[in-house]
Amino acid sequence: MPLSPLQLYQRMLRYIVPYLGLLISSLSLSILIVLFDAVSLWFSASLVKTLFIPDLHAQASMPPALSVATVNEYLKFWTYHFIARKSVFDTLKFVCLAMASAFLLKNAGTYIKSLVITKLNLAITRDMRNDVFSHSLQLPVTYYDRNNSGRVISLVLNDVSNINASITGTFDNLLTEPFRVLFFIGVLLLINIKLSLIVFIVFPVLGYLITVISRTVRRRSKRMLEKLEGLVNILYEAVSGIRIVKMFNMHEVETGRFKTENSRFVRQSFGSTVFSALSSPLTETLGVLVAVILLWYGGRQVLAGKGFSAEDFVRFLFFLFMIFKPLKTLSGVANSLQSGFAAAERVFAILDTPREPLGKLNPQTVPAFTRQIRFAGVSFTYPGTESEVLHDISLTIRKGDVLAIVGSSGGGKSTLLDLLPRFYEISRGVISLDDTDIRSMDLVGLRHLFGIVSQETTLFNDTVFNNIAYGVERPDEKKVIEAATAAFAWEFIEKMPQGLHTIIGERGVMLSGGQRQRLAIARALLKNPPVLILDEATSALDTESERSVQHAINNLMRNRTVLVVAHRLSTIQHATSIVVLDNGAIIEQGSHEELLRLNKKYKYFYDIQFAPVKS
Repeated sequence: MPLSPLQLYQRMLRYIVPYLGLLISSLSLSILIVLFDAVSLWFSASLVKTLFIPDLHAQASMPPALSVATVNEYLKFWTYHFIARKSVFDTLKFVCLAMASAFLLKNAGTYIKSLVITKLNLAITRDMRNDVFSHSLQLPVTYYDRNNSGRVISLVLNDVSNINASITGTFDNLLTEPFRVLFFIGVLLLINIKLSLIVFIVFPVLGYLITVISRTVRRRSKRMLEKLEGLVNILYEAVSGIRIVKMFNMHEVETGRFKTENSRFVRQSFGSTVFSALSSPLTETLGVLVAVILLWYGGRQVLAGKGFSAEDFVRFLFFLFMIFKPLKTLSGVANSLQSGFAAAERVFAILDTPREPLGKLNPQTVPAFTRQIRFAGVSFTYPGTESEVLHDISLTIRKGDVLAIVGSSGGGKSTLLDLLPRFYEISRGVISLDDTDIRSMDLVGLRHLFGIVSQETTLFNDTVFNNIAYGVERPDEKKVIEAATAAFAWEFIEKMPQGLHTIIGERGVMLSGGQRQRLAIARALLKNPPVLILDEATSALDTESERSVQHAINNLMRNRTVLVVAHRLSTIQHATSIVVLDNGAIIEQGSHEELLRLNKKYKYFYDIQFAPVKS
């Protein structure tokens, strides 16, 4: 159920709580700035009497009794006595110095406040990005099956920035600008109640217009963020697949895709700006209309001498025009809030997505594997789909066995292996480890049992050492070298410019396919898992690389339980048991010789691969 704007704002404000000290400092500075503003304006109006009515003391008499109606007179009386000096020139000099001091203090406060807000801004952005990134890494694999990478990147970078701008740019203003408006309105009421009541007529109209505009801004901001997400995804895909783009001469096509999506983003951004930019001129236009009316009405009273002095009229206009600035700010706050709400809906949607129960590895939660892994009537359907990918899978893998899984592409081989470390949760049946359902086990402890080497090797833009030692706390260089040697990787590592400390580039781009696979095998060797999953680890390699990698895999398989998916049957002929999957169901199971004697699907695969080539 979508969150209301109030609920969204409450959740956004939680990120401010750890920094209440900075927030209180900002609010205190804002109040001081408002007061310095008021003082400078009050003294500015006093210049009228200073310059045009020289005899201050004669004119500034104490009102007969203090009342609401005479507060303005009392304030003027004490102001005159405060600024009065021996001569009118000394008085003028004092007023000028007082105004300059007030403006100086105001701007000093504004500068310090900007530093405080910047620090608050950066801290909140850091915390929120950390939360979104951390949470996204703990989401199940099924989330990434349904959402592209560009969405997560856009959320972490762009949506978080929008939320932060909305929080830090509005919370302070929501407290200080209404205070500023109320303070200035209070001064206006003290000066002249009738004229002040005319000002209030515009507020409901202005509030209604701002509400209508801000709702439109929220809708358009959400669409803009969705278009930005698509733009980021195209950028990510094109850059990460740059070799394919160049090989197939698709740079113009990819550029066209980017331009099209970029144009859509620009249109959505402009549409959002059309409405968000409307609030400020509307506020100012209404304000000027009110000011013109007041200028005409108040000016007539001054000229007619109806108890409204020129000094009061000038002071009234000063404070009236000062009200329009916070009103414009508040209208901008409304738009900023709606943009923030649009981003918050997307960010909190990912933060509310249930995550896997992950934490630090506790050796006591790693299950003991002493006998067997058992699949009993296991079926699986991808979330959001109806057709089953795996149907009624039942098999037993004893400790030390090598189980090979073969079958046509799309038959469910890799999916079957993904169920063991619980990348996906089964739909029906039970997977047990030593007769204990793996769903009852600690997820981090369970996954610690497995090592995975797949066809698509994942390496990071880091050193060889850190790629091999990935996931190992306080790795020992000697053990890393031993693992690299056993994986037949040391022969090329020691020839690299910095050896183990050579940066290998994004996804190991500086290495060949066989070298990348051997680093992945070295990583698995260093982890030393009791159960090894090999998912077509040699299928994408040439014959020479496959031979080197196969030697490394043979070292890796020693004294381990192994589950291997392979298209090349030559690599699995010595497996303890071979399972043939077809359309998600087991249709054959046995040793290599047994399956050949059955003369069914496995024999068909074997004959295709080993049949003599006809001349």
